[in-house]
Amino acid sequence: MIYPDSFELKTGFNQIRQMLKSRCLSIPGKSLAESVAFSADYETIGKLTGQVAEMVYIQRFIGNFPAQDYYDLSAELSRIKLPGTFLDTESMAELRLSLIAITEIIKYLNRLKSEDYPQLKAIGNLPLPEQSIITEIDRLLDEKSEIRDKASEKLFNLRKEIGKKSSGVDKRINQIMSESRKAGILQEDTSLTIRNGRLVIPLPASNKRKLSGFVHDTSATGQTVYVEPAEVFEINNEIQNLKVEEKQEITRILIEFANFLRPYADNLGDYYLFLGEIDFIRAKAMLAIEIDAVKPELVQNPLIEWRKAIHPLLMLSLKQQGRKIVDQDISLDSTNRIMVISGPNAGGKSVCLKTAALLQYMLQCGLLIPVSSDSKAGLFSKIFLEIGDEQSLENDLSTYSSHLIHIRHFIENADQNTLILIDEFGAGTEPQLGGAMAEASLGSLHQKGCFGVITTHYTNLKLMADKFDGIFNAAMLYDTHAMQPLFKLSPGKPGSSFAFEIARKIGFPEDLLNVASSKISQSQLDFEKQLAQLEVDKKYIEQKKADLKAADDTLANLVARYEKLLHDLETRRNEMLKEAKIKAKELLDNSNRLIENTIREIKEADARKEVVKQLREKIDAAKEDFAESIDELSVTPPLLSTENPDKVKDSEPQGPLKKGSFVKMEGQESIGRIEEIKGKQVTVYFGSVKLRTTTDKIVAAGRAEIRTWEANQRFSKPGTGVIHQLNDKMADFKMSIDIRGKKAEEAKEMIARYIDQAILLRVNEVRILHGKGDGVLRNLLHSYLRDVQEVVKYEDESLERGGHGVTLVYFH
Repeated sequence: MIYPDSFELKTGFNQIRQMLKSRCLSIPGKSLAESVAFSADYETIGKLTGQVAEMVYIQRFIGNFPAQDYYDLSAELSRIKLPGTFLDTESMAELRLSLIAITEIIKYLNRLKSEDYPQLKAIGNLPLPEQSIITEIDRLLDEKSEIRDKASEKLFNLRKEIGKKSSGVDKRINQIMSESRKAGILQEDTSLTIRNGRLVIPLPASNKRKLSGFVHDTSATGQTVYVEPAEVFEINNEIQNLKVEEKQEITRILIEFANFLRPYADNLGDYYLFLGEIDFIRAKAMLAIEIDAVKPELVQNPLIEWRKAIHPLLMLSLKQQGRKIVDQDISLDSTNRIMVISGPNAGGKSVCLKTAALLQYMLQCGLLIPVSSDSKAGLFSKIFLEIGDEQSLENDLSTYSSHLIHIRHFIENADQNTLILIDEFGAGTEPQLGGAMAEASLGSLHQKGCFGVITTHYTNLKLMADKFDGIFNAAMLYDTHAMQPLFKLSPGKPGSSFAFEIARKIGFPEDLLNVASSKISQSQLDFEKQLAQLEVDKKYIEQKKADLKAADDTLANLVARYEKLLHDLETRRNEMLKEAKIKAKELLDNSNRLIENTIREIKEADARKEVVKQLREKIDAAKEDFAESIDELSVTPPLLSTENPDKVKDSEPQGPLKKGSFVKMEGQESIGRIEEIKGKQVTVYFGSVKLRTTTDKIVAAGRAEIRTWEANQRFSKPGTGVIHQLNDKMADFKMSIDIRGKKAEEAKEMIARYIDQAILLRVNEVRILHGKGDGVLRNLLHSYLRDVQEVVKYEDESLERGGHGVTLVYFH
């Protein structure tokens, strides 16, 4: 049930209906747009919105949907059911074009996958219309929609004879013209003309008896007569008789075609109903694309959970002015059923209410609505609206009387599946009495369990949220610094009317404002001030919350990246140590083999002096090679030294202390560099910290410690370190890429590089747009993702956001 009868006019749905009609290409489509009606059936709304959502996807991402020649021949087909009747050639041409359009639409729908387009596939599950009809029309009509000469043998002969005789007439009359000029009967500039469909010669009236023939006409002055020569006259009569026979033959051919078409008439009527339905779905999809509408998640119970809802008509109007509309989050559920909106005049209360009314009605008429794709929407069996001035001089009704009649209807008919929408509840009479009536009425409606959106300035209605479960306040936000409305709905707290603030902004006399303030109770003033202050505090807190969330997200990303970096560094360090140990073991094995061989050779040579000397030189050379190899490793293998084999070279101090030496404070691990040394006084830089001390309090750092310190410095150096590079990469990283139009090898390279960056930066989810086409890029991407261990899963995007043309990838 929709109330009142003027609901569509008040909400602006009549304009939506006209927009739908203007986008329809056929008369049946326009009729469906004109007859679109409210429904509360869940299955019906699901089917209708599903059809439109699928068509929107086709129009946006696939394209080439047949959209021309939507002619409706239903009336003509009904007319030729009577024997002896026939279609004219223009109707036959339109029949041919419309049947081709229907054929192309059915073929297009048959190419779609049932799992992706279940609703449209169900509509298009039809056999093709009888193709012999198209073939027969092609045989009978030419490109100009005229009957072909070869439509029948008789017609061919008749037209051939007409052409032959017409050619003879033209030739003979031109000869007569030439002879008449030579005889002086005609002037030299005289030319042939047509009268009564015949070629005639214009003659001076004085010469009309000099040329034998039939006078068809006389000029207005009577000085010129139009004569058809006698011998041509007879031939033209023969031609006229042939044309009558031609017309009769054409009629016979058309009747014969009608007889051929008649058995298919009823079946073709069903195809034109199908064409009208497709036309209407296409019109709804085109409107949805224009207003950026989607299909929200439908639920069977009454519910409004809209995100970023906008009023489509206001959006289009502002768009023409180069302005943007402010979207709204509107929620009504079983816990918070009735929203009481308050706030300043011209702050957007009524627009918010009209948005709720229009979008819910559009949805239950099978249209998509302009909300975000994560919105949810339920269905209501009744929608009641009270808005605007409905004075009636005829019925002696005032504005307030009309208001009360509507409210009474609401109270008498509302139930748990009703959505009520009341603008300026209780207005139109003395405020105290009107407020009391509104409070009592709202209490009664609350008991009915209905849902609603109500706008008001009355304080007692704002306070009802504290008394009744299910009623809650919402405010239209107002910028108290710029003193202008923000047109944004904010649920939770009531809004102030800002009457005095607005008056001051427009320059209202201050003395009058003081007088007005003195006439209001202090408690009322305090209440308004508290509301205004709440508005300011709420805006400040929301801003701080946003800032904190942004900071928290940034910190969380940094921590995750640093943890990943630390893990990678630790892994690399362990790998390097493992490699170094293996290398050191090889060096030790080689050195042991060298010593054993040397001892054996000394024994075999009976310790001859020259042999021992050569072997000693060989050992020294090997020592130098081993030392160089050890310096390349970050490990400490034992030295091949006979003096002190237990020492480790990396732990040795680097000679006497001097400027540039690396040192440590006794008992500390931090390494610094000597900047200046004077006697026992030394200046050391530990990072950016400058320290003066004495030489007895510092010790030289070992080589391994120095190498570790230098490595850390490289990692932490601003602008060149790994952390800085990761920060740069994260700042430049995009959460989606587009590989459409790329060749397979190029696309594979892009995918691999992009996935590697996402894994390195610890991104949780990315979006890859590859289009549908023949599926080559999609298959290539999915094949690659199957082999990437870090990928948890991948799936197609939702239908509204790209379906099979987009893949979402999720990581560990």
